[in-house]
Amino acid sequence: MSILGWMTHVWTYVRQALDTLSGVSSSSGAGLLARGQQLLALVILALAAWIAAWILKKLTLIATTKLEPASRRRLLGVWDVALLGVVLAFASSIFGLGDPYRVLVATMRLMLAYLVWVAAEAFIELHLARRGVDRNLVVLSRYAVITFIVIWAAYMVAGSQIAPVVGALGILGLAVSLAAQDTFSNFISGIILLMDRPFRIGDWVKIGEEFGQVEGLTLRTTRLRTPDNESVAIPNSVVAGGEIKNLSAGGPLRLRIPVGVAYRHDTRQVKEVLEPIVRQHPRVLPDPEPVLLVTGLGDNSVEITLVLWIAQRDIPDYPVITAEIIEAAKLALDAAGIEIPFPQRTVWFPEPLKIIQEKSAE
Repeated sequence: MSILGWMTHVWTYVRQALDTLSGVSSSSGAGLLARGQQLLALVILALAAWIAAWILKKLTLIATTKLEPASRRRLLGVWDVALLGVVLAFASSIFGLGDPYRVLVATMRLMLAYLVWVAAEAFIELHLARRGVDRNLVVLSRYAVITFIVIWAAYMVAGSQIAPVVGALGILGLAVSLAAQDTFSNFISGIILLMDRPFRIGDWVKIGEEFGQVEGLTLRTTRLRTPDNESVAIPNSVVAGGEIKNLSAGGPLRLRIPVGVAYRHDTRQVKEVLEPIVRQHPRVLPDPEPVLLVTGLGDNSVEITLVLWIAQRDIPDYPVITAEIIEAAKLALDAAGIEIPFPQRTVWFPEPLKIIQEKSAE
């Protein structure tokens, strides 16, 4: 006898027991007392199914001790699916809501789809996430696997009847997309960011006016952790449509710190004063070597730019490093008597000004 035939044989006896326990055939009319008996029968059978699922979960934990904790937890969910399917089958048989055999077959197919998902998650965790693959690709792989399994499970359960459901979902999706255009735009932008990969999880980036480390990329927002330990969620449509500066993509980071001095000072003397400040800072890299460049002749000052490099591990602290060098440069220039000018305006008149003092009336 085949497995399916054996299950059919067993289910025949189960239905007979259900009819006997409920006290009424599923096709006959039922009064208030009969409905109460049916409800009691369903509760008893659901409790028995829950106990069986609990025992099976314990046996699963014992049999899967060599698996990862996350995979073991996911495997337990298959018995939750089975419990739900069995309870629905009991309800269908007791209350005459449909064919319980079809409910059980659909439950078995959902259990199969669930097990495929557990296997796919274990594969992604073992062969992608732990081997240094970009976490954005891992996230995209998980979304793709979930989408495929949901469609496959729906087809297995509904079969040829899935076409009307897909059509209805298409109409519903159009209505939802029109009603929530911003959310849909963020969803599409999230997919684009996952494929384009302008940054990785853990990179330090500037997005608009925000600076921080990328904590996560969901299908709606990009999440940053700022140096002030603030969590910032930026809509993906803003990220994808704006300028993204990835400070971690190229290794060491170059800083350009401008300093202005008065025109009357010799720029060579200014460089001699500022060069030790840059070279002696503990977090400035000696290679590439820092340089001092005269980069502009402004309205009020000669612009000298300190060009230096810091290691990738110091990128989160680059605002602090910049502030420390500016403060040290200010103190060194003051000690050397070199003026740091500020904007001034001198107004010339073609003729000397005459001051007229009006006499007050007595």
